[in-house]
Amino acid sequence: MITIVERRPVAFTLGFGAAMVALTVVARVGLETLFPSLTLHGIGLILNWLFVALVVGLVAWLGWWERIRLTAPVNRRALIYLLPFAAMVFVPVAFGFAIPEVSLVEGTTLPAWAALFVIVVGVALGAAIAEELLFRGVLLRALEPRGRVLAVVLPAVVFGLSHVSQVVLGNSLAEWLPQMILIIPLGIGLGAVAFRLESLWPLVLWHFAVDVTAGLVANPSPLMDLAAIALIFVVFVVGVGLLWQDRRLEAARAPVQAPVSD
Repeated sequence: MITIVERRPVAFTLGFGAAMVALTVVARVGLETLFPSLTLHGIGLILNWLFVALVVGLVAWLGWWERIRLTAPVNRRALIYLLPFAAMVFVPVAFGFAIPEVSLVEGTTLPAWAALFVIVVGVALGAAIAEELLFRGVLLRALEPRGRVLAVVLPAVVFGLSHVSQVVLGNSLAEWLPQMILIIPLGIGLGAVAFRLESLWPLVLWHFAVDVTAGLVANPSPLMDLAAIALIFVVFVVGVGLLWQDRRLEAARAPVQAPVSD
């Protein structure tokens, strides 16, 4: 059976991104009505794992475990492309670690061990599973027949725009815009490298690790932000270079049409 994901991959990608934002709005309104004592952090945690269930359910419905490279071995030669990504994981280490205060219910603060569990498992693990399986998994592979450039760039744009859901969950628009601008080139680098790795697991592990260290940084500063921006620029350049190579290969493999004579 050919699904809408395969028949209309562009429309599905755009529609799914819009649906994620709409679901965030509906979930916030619904959860605030049913559980008025929940904080926005608590709502975000529930929503995070709702997205995990939605994406895993999508993969199960499609039967794409193999197609999105969850069962494929890692191309070890391509691991070198992960070096700038690995640097992004370790940059926050230079600024120290601390467990922040986390409140899921108004008027209560979690003990340190529970706050750590929420950050590591509730936030970082959930985001790594949902976002990599969707953006570097389903959407990347659905769009691949249309060319690798489109398969990388469109999900990266939707990846960035979908983070407007953070505004719905209480972040300011001024915080969201720089984040979105950075997430799009980061997504391009991730997508381009995903094709080389041949397995999705290295990116899931990276996403998990970077969200953990970023969530536990003790003293964020402009210097850390500048280092992150520089690394994202490197990742973007690497991604563009890989896509340029892919574009040339696709052009070389395209059938040559014979000239039409009168």
